[in-house]
Amino acid sequence: MKKLLLSICLVALCLLKANAQEPKMVTTEPSKRNVLIEELTGRSCTWCPLGQLHVNQALTEFPGRVFTANIHSDGGAGGLSPKTYPNLNTLKGDDIYKLFGNSGLPGAIINRTEDKAAGLDSSVNRWMLEASKILNQSAECNIAGSVTINPETRLARITVEVYYTADSKVENNYLTVIMLQDSIIGPQKGAESNPDQIIGDQYCHMHVYRNTLTDKWGDAISPTTAGTLITKTFKYTIPESIGEPNGVKVDLNNVHFLAFVTEHQAGGAKTMPILNVCQLQHIEQGESVEENVETTSYVYPNPVKDVLTITAENVKQVVMYNSLGQVVKTVDADEDDVQINVSDLQNGMYFVNIIDNAGNVTTNKVAVSK
Repeated sequence: MKKLLLSICLVALCLLKANAQEPKMVTTEPSKRNVLIEELTGRSCTWCPLGQLHVNQALTEFPGRVFTANIHSDGGAGGLSPKTYPNLNTLKGDDIYKLFGNSGLPGAIINRTEDKAAGLDSSVNRWMLEASKILNQSAECNIAGSVTINPETRLARITVEVYYTADSKVENNYLTVIMLQDSIIGPQKGAESNPDQIIGDQYCHMHVYRNTLTDKWGDAISPTTAGTLITKTFKYTIPESIGEPNGVKVDLNNVHFLAFVTEHQAGGAKTMPILNVCQLQHIEQGESVEENVETTSYVYPNPVKDVLTITAENVKQVVMYNSLGQVVKTVDADEDDVQINVSDLQNGMYFVNIIDNAGNVTTNKVAVSK
């Protein structure tokens, strides 16, 4: 009888292991916490480009670890985020400003660790200093994901994986997915404080918050105990334009998505602090996650003035194209970090193809601005 029970238990254990969900993208190893800087900003705010310069410095210093979303809001910002073209305001952005905003712009919400956004210090990059402290903290969970966009239907299919390497302090956490847009050209007061983003007499607005795909404060997820893998899928039809009036066309070539996990609900239903954050990997239709999971790449700074850095595993070659499809740079790589001097290129948008040793190609879009 004991042998029979033992055999049944072994069979059950094997079935559980066979049916257990294995992560396809997210790592199960303990890791440090990444950082999201939600910058409250506006096109009529003279000091805001300096704030964006400070954030860009953090992005360059900690590639793949620090992420940002520029949130434009006219809800209480004293008219500093106008509705003239390009109108970058959103209702959900207004909600973030109302609960986290301080007395003025710019402000930085750094991993939502404080109730109110931190103001700008023009003499010291305190935002990057605060981010660097958080980067040394151990994260309770890891997060990774992918997005595939059908260019004809504009349907985005998103998969996010969250793996807990330690117990969260609370039973329910919150998963949020947001869409950002780069390279929106328009006016900006004080642009001279961040000259790398000036194109002609206009400003290149980057990392602009466009929408939240989940509930605006995140979807509840559980259990939140060590060893738990949570997989969530979403479908989102990307609109042709966002903003009313004077909305901005949503260029599918310039959108990207962030996903982050927050710990608990606080005052006004906002969720904080952020436990971890990642940028979702863009996968071309017809390719699989398994084919692309080893080809994650980081291209920075963006916009770039002098030297463009590409960090990717197993990179073999990097090819840059201009907007006409002409090859302007080709670099054969012998290490994972590749630097390209773009100081001789004209201002404009360029495509960067990163080719790995297996022949897989990852495409990034960058702006050269001097």
